[in-house]
Parts: sequence; structure tokens; C-alpha cells
Amino acid sequence: MTSKNHTISKIIAKACLRVLVLLLAFSLYFFFTGDFKQTQSLYFENKSAVIFPILLFFTVITLMVLVLQNKFSKIDFNWFFALSALFLIVYIVLLYTRMYPLL
Repeated sequence: MTSKNHTISKIIAKACLRVLVLLLAFSLYFFFTGDFKQTQSLYFENKSAVIFPILLFFTVITLMVLVLQNKFSKIDFNWFFALSALFLIVYIVLLYTRMYPLL
């Protein structure tokens, strides 16, 4: 018998995984179709504005591999993945809203 916390963490981790895949597929669509202007560029004032999202992305990928290897059976990995994926989703949405006028 599984606990209620395990079931909730499994549902939330799966939902975060699906939303994250959809957002990344959305960005790949524009990259491969070439529907964006390459003359425009984003300017980041600080190096940490680029480094920390990259670290977050690699953290999410690592946790995603761990969660998928264990087939959502480890509660801690599910919650860590869900939290980090939510942060990455928020960052991607904010980045898309910043880039949308450039399209």
C-alpha cells in the first residue's frame, strides 16, 4: 500500500514533466522552423543571469533521469524534481515573454 504523499508526489512530478516537455518542444518548434529574427539579441547585464538558469537546467535534467530510472517510486526525488521543474518552468515562461516581441 502506498501513502497518500507518494501518490501526490507522483502526480505532481508527472505533471511537471509534461509541462516542461511541452515548453521545450514549443521552443524547438521556433528554432527549427526559423520563424524568429536572428538579428535581434537578448542582453543580460550579469553573468549570473545566464549561469544560474543553465545550472538549473542541468539539475532538472539530472533529477529527471533519476526520477525516470526509479519510475516515480522515490518520494524525495519526485518532490525535488517537481520543485526544480517548477522553477525552470517559471523561468522559461518569463524568458518567452521577454523574447516574444522579438519574434
